[in-house]
Amino acid sequence: MKYGIFIGYTFSPAWLAKSWDEREQFQQEHLAPLYAKYAGRLSIQQYDAEAFSAAPTDFAFIETEDLTAYYFFVEELRDTPLFAQGLARIDVIHVGLADGYRHFAQEVLHADDDR
Repeated sequence: MKYGIFIGYTFSPAWLAKSWDEREQFQQEHLAPLYAKYAGRLSIQQYDAEAFSAAPTDFAFIETEDLTAYYFFVEELRDTPLFAQGLARIDVIHVGLADGYRHFAQEVLHADDDR
């Protein structure tokens, strides 16, 4: 089963005070290796929401069939200086099951049909 995960986060003024080059260097040093580590098990897209929403200012959308990989990724992400040093904070996490209602219908509602 495929899961979709929305992680909304807000950058701190300390992050926003960094130059574009400093932000890019930080991302390459601290985040890119983590994304690469989980690339085979997680599909991660990042979105900037500041122009459309006050909080969260940004969000990531992750797709996976491996919730353990997702969990381990978030544990490691929270240990990066981005979150550990307060440069950003996670505001909200939502997890959904792709076509969950169909899985429910197939496995629960129609279970007797297979007997």
